[in-house]
Amino acid sequence: MATPTVEQIAHYYEGLCKIVDSLNAGKPDNMGDRSWELHNSINIEWLKTIVNADFWTDEDMTAVHLIID
Repeated sequence: MATPTVEQIAHYYEGLCKIVDSLNAGKPDNMGDRSWELHNSINIEWLKTIVNADFWTDEDMTAVHLIID
């Protein structure tokens, strides 16, 4: 994988933060339990992968680690 640009890193971080916010908000009223479980598992696995990427600089990953650790 080529090294992402500053703009791409910012985009990845923005997406990461949106997922963290979504997971922290809890299951929406209009989502079934099974859908929520699937949503959680897919997004947590992605967070585990992306947090270990070698392109991060000084982005704060505290909220991610609270979810994945």
